[in-house]
Amino acid sequence: MPKFFGYKPAGPTRQAVEKFENEITIRHNSQRLVGSVYLDMQDNTWAVAIAYNHSRAPGLHGHENALEVRYSYAPGTGNTAQMFRSDPHAVMALDAGQFADPDKFAIYALDHERGIVTHAG
Repeated sequence: MPKFFGYKPAGPTRQAVEKFENEITIRHNSQRLVGSVYLDMQDNTWAVAIAYNHSRAPGLHGHENALEVRYSYAPGTGNTAQMFRSDPHAVMALDAGQFADPDKFAIYALDHERGIVTHAG
């Protein structure tokens, strides 16, 4: 399944995605989970989704993701990005500044998520 929708990420962005997936594991509900990163950059909304699961092979008949996180940003509309976490089903506005391109937003979202999960554990 493609991990990049709507654009071709620059080399450093691809490397940041790979590094995040290779380095980050979290503990959630007494289980160790790994993350899969998906970038969806459309004209009116940029999104970075992270699906935390027991393995990286979800498939159509696999388990639901134990935790899902989605960062979204509407280019040209201001300094606010949105972050949704499926547990506890909360949406939070982030004062993120403006992003010149989808790659800068993707790097911001991955760095922000890394900060959350490394300080929680």
